[in-house]
Amino acid sequence: MAMSAGRSAFALADDADEATAIAAHQEGLRVVRGALRRVWIDAISDSPWPEQAQVALRALLDLAELHHTSDTGIELDVSDDDQFDLVVALSPFTISAEGWAESDEQIYSASDTGTGLWMALTPREHSEVRERLLTRGADPNAIIPQPPRRRLDGCSF
Repeated sequence: MAMSAGRSAFALADDADEATAIAAHQEGLRVVRGALRRVWIDAISDSPWPEQAQVALRALLDLAELHHTSDTGIELDVSDDDQFDLVVALSPFTISAEGWAESDEQIYSASDTGTGLWMALTPREHSEVRERLLTRGADPNAIIPQPPRRRLDGCSF
């Protein structure tokens, strides 16, 4: 995943508690919203959807039906507040959500029913995510820098 200048990779720490993980997904999305151009989310979870996600899940499934799409890979309009709110509500619980910038650079990825979170953030965005986590009473140190991927014989790992 190549990143544009000024963005660095961050992920959710493996030992983040559930409340921090949920807050990190939601606040991370809110912070990168201005850079997002396309977002996809799956209406699938490996665990039962929590009560707080039920209304959003129903709305997402209704949108999928309206647009004749499946439960996987539902594209939402991030400029539409209601659709963006669905991504925010469901991202911490889905098996997959992806956010892409105008440059076709991936800047947001949620996976593994909330345990996986990766974001490409500018220094200002990283500071804002940390501040938002503090405001919510979550651990700002749960968003940790990721080392750049090394390349060996044309393959990244």
